[in-house]
Amino acid sequence: MGVVRRRRAADRSTLPVGIAWRNPARGLRWLAALVACLCFGSPAAAAAGRVALALEGPEITQGETVAVTVSGPGIASARLVAGGREIPLYRVSGRLVGLLGTDPLTRPGSVHLVLTAVDEAGRRLTAAARLRVRDGRFGARNVTLSPDTMRLLSPQKVAEERRRFAEAVRRTSARRLWQGPFLHPVAGALSSGYGVRSIYSGRPGGYHLGVDYAADDGTPVRAANRGRVTLADRLPLSGNIVVIDHGMGVFTSYHHMSSLAVREGQEVARGDLLGHVGSTGLSTGPHLHWAMLVGQARVNPLHWTRRPPLP
Repeated sequence: MGVVRRRRAADRSTLPVGIAWRNPARGLRWLAALVACLCFGSPAAAAAGRVALALEGPEITQGETVAVTVSGPGIASARLVAGGREIPLYRVSGRLVGLLGTDPLTRPGSVHLVLTAVDEAGRRLTAAARLRVRDGRFGARNVTLSPDTMRLLSPQKVAEERRRFAEAVRRTSARRLWQGPFLHPVAGALSSGYGVRSIYSGRPGGYHLGVDYAADDGTPVRAANRGRVTLADRLPLSGNIVVIDHGMGVFTSYHHMSSLAVREGQEVARGDLLGHVGSTGLSTGPHLHWAMLVGQARVNPLHWTRRPPLP
């Protein structure tokens, strides 16, 4: 299994270029939003090389993920940058594919995508496009915490939580391990949606970068899809947590469990038991917090239960 090291987020000759959408109807409506840029060089090279960018659609809403496919004959290497942030590319069925995730911290508006590729003959090919990100219009929620629970938000505990989670998602499989839509990890109703701003006992907090399921203590929690466990431990805020690498920079995490049924490094299949619902860490009662990371963005996992970017 190939493994690649994930890059850390930042503080936050004329060759024809092809642009295509996988959804032609949407693409026609927003044709002006996607622009191809040409590089200059010799006419002889124009007949020899070509590179194309294909987006699933010209616009998405904060929290969604879009697949960007790079195609062209004899591409030896390629680099894709979106909004100043590099998007890793992975080989899927003979093509290079990148996953561009968004979250409430992604600024609404136009995102500039720039592709730089080199073919097997050493020729440089370049294309550019724009993707529109719509405002998710997320609301807010008030959460009342006990003094003991509020102490979990100390800078030291927050720093420890971030460090351990960063270690768990530092490396990812270069292969796509998941197949098809993701499962809801627990049987229960949604009690808190994605993207809302949390206010803890009157103190403004961050966005709710996941979804909560209301479920009884001890309810089984199952893997949403195939992958490898990169973290199975107790953290200050997440309590008993499991993190799964699904490949290509896609991770899911399962928080606040009462007990764990897997270990780090273990391969899991879609539907395998991970643990049981609890109320450990920063929690006011039994529930499961389920989250998803795509690249550096904490996307809405519910979109992946309906139609993943790469079904």
